[in-house]
Amino acid sequence: MDSIEPSLHLKPRDRIRVDWSDLPVEMLQEISDKLHDIFDFVHFRAVCKKWREAISISDLPPQLPWILEERENVKDRDSQSLRFYSLFSDKIRTIHCPPACGKYLYGPSHGYLYSFDLNYNGPTHSLMNPLTKDEVTIEIRRHSDPYVVCMGPDPIRSNNYMSFRVDFLSETMGFYHPRTCEWNYVEVPVCDWNAGHACLRGAFYINKPDTGATVVVNIACDSSFVIPPPKTPVIPDFVYFVESAGKILRIVPFLDLNLASPFCLDIFQLDVKDEIDQSRWVNTNSIGNQILFLDESYGISITASPSTGLNGNCVYYLLGSEVYKYNISDGQAKKVLSFVKRKDLACSQSY
Repeated sequence: MDSIEPSLHLKPRDRIRVDWSDLPVEMLQEISDKLHDIFDFVHFRAVCKKWREAISISDLPPQLPWILEERENVKDRDSQSLRFYSLFSDKIRTIHCPPACGKYLYGPSHGYLYSFDLNYNGPTHSLMNPLTKDEVTIEIRRHSDPYVVCMGPDPIRSNNYMSFRVDFLSETMGFYHPRTCEWNYVEVPVCDWNAGHACLRGAFYINKPDTGATVVVNIACDSSFVIPPPKTPVIPDFVYFVESAGKILRIVPFLDLNLASPFCLDIFQLDVKDEIDQSRWVNTNSIGNQILFLDESYGISITASPSTGLNGNCVYYLLGSEVYKYNISDGQAKKVLSFVKRKDLACSQSY
């Protein structure tokens, strides 16, 4: 058999010339699935027209959260640019986003932020994607000036609701479903809005700080039930409710009295029973390969993978101007970032 040898007559530039646009679509999709920094994903799609058409902006792989720089005054809000910090790359990214000009922004969310514009023609409410510049108007019907209480992650593609205070003289809450543009109005038990709440899987979870119990409101059925508090030494003032890998978690931050760590977290998983009102919170010391991200009000969860460079069974906690990593296995927290020491980024607002 004749041996195959490289031609000696090719010029160096001819031997290394590759038409990258001819890569198979399956390979492009496999590569894009490993891009966990949104800016890498954007740059990937910008290589050529074929790459851009092969990978839709709606096919984002699980993204590590950005931390959005707070726009502290009117001048900042009039800017057409938004600045984010990426935990994945440890870099500051600036996005030119004209739709954000003059608006208040609120998170956290996967992709979309809630935006509120108080203009002369009356307030406007929308969901805005700072990356694609897409803006989805929230249709206000029975009420003129609702106040957003919370929104679940990925409101456009998931079944999570957004909750609004629509009447400050009663306990009526408005729950808006972005996918169907429908409103549900539910009488919600009296609660402290600063004690922890979340819209998850068609229900509104509320922490009662006087007892530590959880009120769960079924939004579609306009009904509610109470989950007794788990046994803990102290009744928490504030809790987080997070959906993680199909499970509902209750996370309680508290001070470490032994001073071995800046803080500790108690994590409980909802044990759902056939009789829903018999459901209970069960303490857990593992969330598997999940990573939780908590800001000062809400939390989200993603699945760890080798491409993220982050390990599972841990919590990243945005506390004031600092970010901590909490290892659930050993109960230890360590500071991984301080915005005070970074002169290129002001105090953070949300994911």
